[in-house]
Amino acid sequence: MKERVSAVICAHNEQEYIETCLESIIAQTLKPSQVTVILDRCTDDTPQIVSKYSFQVIEKPSKNWENSYAEALEIGRQNSHGDYYAIVDADVELDRDYFEKTVSRFDEKTVGVSGRMVTASPGFLAKLIRLWERTYYYSPFKTSLPAGCGLLIKKRFLDEIGGFKDLPSPDTYVHQRALEQGLRFAIVKETTVRHNRKLSLRRVVDTQIEYGRRRRKLGIPFWKTFLHAALRVRPFVLYGWFKDGTSK
Repeated sequence: MKERVSAVICAHNEQEYIETCLESIIAQTLKPSQVTVILDRCTDDTPQIVSKYSFQVIEKPSKNWENSYAEALEIGRQNSHGDYYAIVDADVELDRDYFEKTVSRFDEKTVGVSGRMVTASPGFLAKLIRLWERTYYYSPFKTSLPAGCGLLIKKRFLDEIGGFKDLPSPDTYVHQRALEQGLRFAIVKETTVRHNRKLSLRRVVDTQIEYGRRRRKLGIPFWKTFLHAALRVRPFVLYGWFKDGTSK
């Protein structure tokens, strides 16, 4: 039986990027059996753009969890019926063979797979980020988390752990639960998910700080965070880890 992919796109004011994202899903060589767009409190033209497509659309008019993105993913899970749950961020573009290549990588022990994440934004800063991104694939840690912006998860495993929780990094939580059970996540380097969001130095710094906060909230110890920051040259991750601790 052909494997079924349920693609879920959570969108909060993504009018600049979502059409490119949706077109890349339509172009897949392995067609998803279901595409669901969660409209998360949108106030721009995102709903009008999405309405041009014959996808399942779910309106999320309010924020009921502390972490609205995790809440949107969970709504998607509860309305998905595929063998694989595909998290596709609204500001990314997938290679045409993305679902085909990632689905083929699953085995009995592998419950999560993504392709290689590439920053596709224009500008000099983006070029530097693309060089830096290569450090991810030379990490000495074999438990590296695949790109959450294009992550496929076995739906059965996701259901068994009770779905997504109200946490700032829902994909990292799923990864941790997999490791606890001796299961694996994997990266397929032969296909890419391209991140199209425009970059600024301030955004890069803020992203690192937020990542540090998330690691602390998920209970990831300082020594692992320190190694991550040092090996991947992300100093503001440490600041975010400490900032979250001192803000309580």
